[in-house]
Amino acid sequence: MASHTNRLSREDFHKQKELEQARKDGTAAPEKDEDGAEINPHIPQYIAQAPWYLSSGRPSLRHQRLNKPQQTGVSLDQWYKRGKTTTQATKYRKGACENCGAMTHSTKDCTERPRKRGAKWTGSDIKPDEYLQAFDLDYDSKRDRWNGYDPKYHSEVIRKFELLEDERKKIREKELKEKVENSVVDSPNVDEDLEDGKVVPFQKLDVKTRTTVRDLRIRKTLLNIY
Repeated sequence: MASHTNRLSREDFHKQKELEQARKDGTAAPEKDEDGAEINPHIPQYIAQAPWYLSSGRPSLRHQRLNKPQQTGVSLDQWYKRGKTTTQATKYRKGACENCGAMTHSTKDCTERPRKRGAKWTGSDIKPDEYLQAFDLDYDSKRDRWNGYDPKYHSEVIRKFELLEDERKKIREKELKEKVENSVVDSPNVDEDLEDGKVVPFQKLDVKTRTTVRDLRIRKTLLNIY
C-alpha cells in the first residue's frame, strides 16, 4: 500500500489554509523562495508546486523560468579576417609550402598559382604566412550561409545596377529622339497632303510618346507660320 506519511493532519491542513488566506489578504508576509524572492500568494498551486523530478524540497518558482543554455560559437560580428597576413620569411623554411613558401598551409592546400619551380627550389618570392584564427563554431554557425557576410559588399552590386540603369536611360532617350526626328516630314501644307491621301490621320501611333505623325506635322506648320 502507498505510504501516507507526507499527508497532513486535519489541524495542520486547516492551519496551512489559514496561512495561505492571510497571505492573500496581506496580513501575513508572503512566502520566499530559495533565491530570496517573494512568491505571489495568488499563484495557483499547480503552478507554484514543482513536479517531483524538479522539486528541490523548498518553495521555488525556478521550474517555471526558462534556463537558457550557455551560448557557444561566435557572434555575428566575429569572423575570419580575410587577406590578413603575419610574418614573411626571406628564405625557404623546412616544412613550408613547396609552392609559395608559407608555413601555414601545405602544398596541396596552396591557393597560389602553381609555379614552374617552387619556392623550395628557387628560394625567392616567399609569400607571407596567413593569419590563423580558431573559432568555436557550433552546428548552426558552421551551416549559416550568411555568417561573416559584410553588408558593404552589396553597395558594389547597387552601384553596378545604377550604372546599367543610367546607360539604359541614355539608350532609350536616344532611340526616342531618333524616332521623333524620323517621323517628322517637311511638309508646309498639311491640308493638301490630307486631300491627296499622302497623310492618313493618326498613323504610326507611338504608345510611348502618345504623339502621331499628323500632330507633329501640324506643330511644325504652326511653327513655320509664326
